[in-house]
Amino acid sequence: MRKRTRFRRSDIRLLISGAADFAKDGREICGVLIDNGHFLQIRQTRNISKERGSFKFDRRELNSISRAAEKLELKVVGTFHSHPCWFAKPGESDIQGAADNSLMLIIDGMDKEVRLWRIKNNRGYALTFELI
Repeated sequence: MRKRTRFRRSDIRLLISGAADFAKDGREICGVLIDNGHFLQIRQTRNISKERGSFKFDRRELNSISRAAEKLELKVVGTFHSHPCWFAKPGESDIQGAADNSLMLIIDGMDKEVRLWRIKNNRGYALTFELI
């Protein structure tokens, strides 16, 4: 039986709100998705990009989160970010920057749409998820 992908409804609401706030200035939010065995936790990180409509992770921050997750027997399985004024669909640079077979959650900051993708073989495949 295939495991369902789940998120806490409250986490998704916070992401939508944060993405909408940042979208006003053309900025993106970003972070990682952590599997705790029951649902995917959302851990927001700093966006160190200075460009509007762009995000860039701080490699040291990501490494620190990954080490902490590993110590807690959790697994970082993907990333999330927002698009200030674009669809919740991965762009070419999003796909190129993602690890193969990882998950990517994208939030449309204007329309408040949230979509989940599996990035595999340089393509994005839409997935469904459940809110708990």
